[in-house]
Formats: sequence, structure tokens, C-alpha cells
Amino acid sequence: MVSRSEPTEVTVLLRKWRGGDEHAYDHVVSSVYDRLVAIATGHISRERHATSPSALVSEAYLRLRELKRVEWKDRNHFFAFASLQMRRILVEHARHRNAGKREGGRERIPLSPDTAWSELPGAALMDLDSALDSLTESDPQLAHLVGLRYLMGYSIAEISLLTASSDATVERHLRFARAWLSARLNGDTA
Repeated sequence: MVSRSEPTEVTVLLRKWRGGDEHAYDHVVSSVYDRLVAIATGHISRERHATSPSALVSEAYLRLRELKRVEWKDRNHFFAFASLQMRRILVEHARHRNAGKREGGRERIPLSPDTAWSELPGAALMDLDSALDSLTESDPQLAHLVGLRYLMGYSIAEISLLTASSDATVERHLRFARAWLSARLNGDTA
């Protein structure tokens, strides 16, 4: 069992890569590939995304490879960056696909623990992306919890361990974040 003070193999490889070892990054990706595909699968909509989880991971891989100056804290930090890159890629695809198609009305986006956010149509996905950016500006910790739960697929128990919080606290913060996002998506910016 690895103690919390001991870096994991992935963390060591990330540090080597940042130090200039080009092969270390390839080792990182190969050792966490299955988790990256799981994250990508969570992001991909069943509607109209003309990409597969492995293609999304490949595109994110190329973007992440350019982030040599990032001070990787640990594997979870890396997964968070990977998830963010995947989200950005899908939003760019949605923007491109929906360029000129959007009409004035907003689509209502239901937010609940059972909502498959990745299945939202392109315009709704862009609205959600904008709302998540606003939440990040307003409360980065809440946005981080939303990312862990809904974009990376962590369970409440896993988030509790990662954040050193109780399950009840994580659930309470996620309820608040969903309410905040729902109000933002429905035009209430007060």
C-alpha cells in the first residue's frame, strides 16, 4: 500500500515528463489509458457526436502533450486536465456543428444526479459549458466537485476521499452546485 506522502508511478512519470523525458508522457498515457477512455465515454453524447471515446482520448492526448509547463500535483490533477481538454474538444465540435443553426429560444436543461449531461444536444452543451465556466469563476471548489462527479464519473465516496470531506458535505455541495447551474441555465443570473 502506498502512503499518501509517496507519489504514485503516474505522478513520478508526470514529473519526469515535465523535466524533459519525452518517453515518460507516453508511459503515463499507456498506464492510465483505460481511465481516460472511461472519462471520454462519460463525455460523449449518443446524439450526433461523430467521435469515439478513443478518438476523443487521442485528440486530448495531443493537447495534453503541449502542456509541458503544468506542475502536475498527482494523477487526479492529470485526470482533471484531461477531462477539461475533452470537454473543450466536444464543445468546439458542438460549436462547429451548430454554427448558424441556433435560434433565439433556450432549451431547458434538467440537472439531477441522473442527468446524463453528455447526452445534451450541441446548443445545450454550449450553454452548460458557459455555465460551468461561470461557476468556476464564482466558486472554483464547487466547479471542481461538479467536474469530479459529472464529467469524470467519480462516486460520492471517491470524491469524499479525494477532498477529505464527508459524503454528506459532498452531496450538499453538489446539490447547491446543481441549483446554481440550473438557475444560471434558466436565465437567473442574480
